[in-house]
Amino acid sequence: MAQVQILLSTWNGEAWLAELLTSLTRQSFADWELLIRDDGSQDQTNKIILEWQREYPYHLGKFIIDGEHLGSAQSFSRLVEQSTAPYLMFCDQDDIWFPEKIEFSLAALQNLEAEFGEAKPLLVHTDLAVVNEQRELTASSFWDLHSFDLDQRKQAYLLTNIVSGCASIFNRVAAEKTFPVPEQAIQHDRWLALVCAWFGRIYALPQPLLFYRQHGNNQIGADLPALPSSEIAVRVNAWSRQAEAFLERHGDQLSQADYRLVAALASLQYLTGWERRRQIVQHRLFKQGILANLALLLFA
Repeated sequence: MAQVQILLSTWNGEAWLAELLTSLTRQSFADWELLIRDDGSQDQTNKIILEWQREYPYHLGKFIIDGEHLGSAQSFSRLVEQSTAPYLMFCDQDDIWFPEKIEFSLAALQNLEAEFGEAKPLLVHTDLAVVNEQRELTASSFWDLHSFDLDQRKQAYLLTNIVSGCASIFNRVAAEKTFPVPEQAIQHDRWLALVCAWFGRIYALPQPLLFYRQHGNNQIGADLPALPSSEIAVRVNAWSRQAEAFLERHGDQLSQADYRLVAALASLQYLTGWERRRQIVQHRLFKQGILANLALLLFA
């Protein structure tokens, strides 16, 4: 069994997939294998993978083609459930990995295990270099581009995610505690980061280790514009539903104070108007930035 399993969910990725696969074969760390699940592609994605398998049979551990279109969160969740390695990495079909991505990420995670023990859910994530369709650099640091608070407290992960799945590595304990992802989770990497922040440790490795390609078909891209006022209430409801799922899964492991905080967020989906705003203020369910919180109070 490989020490690291890379989990790749594909969907109509023929334009970018070959370049990603090439970048994987150039990794400085060799003890890895790829687990792929196709999410119902209708282009040449599967043909590209099978051709790559013929050339690198020892690197493709599993290729799941079941014809279902689950969406990225549940597709990646299926892959985690199929995994067996002690260390796991998510991979997006349109990115390009730097040759040291596995080596540096794994070293940082093993240092984290040495410090906090192997029994905790641990996650390491790196910065990303943003490029356009032609692979031209548009931002040398995804973190700087969005002014992420990399030292944010665990409570902040209830509302704000700073971990990109394609830039992360996590241990087996994190996989077992986090997956399968509940339907109410906003995204698989966001749910993973939330669990690791509350019950383990997250470490930000301050260097980009992949090109994060932006194009017209990104599901979640580097451009994170402010939400229009009409969408803020929708987002609050999504946070609330995810918090409710977090309580259902992990509530018995929380302190009384932490339980009250998460429960307050979970209840927002059932409140409207000033009742909802009062709950936000009373429990300080705020995001980073004055303008973001003003919009939250005005339009939640």
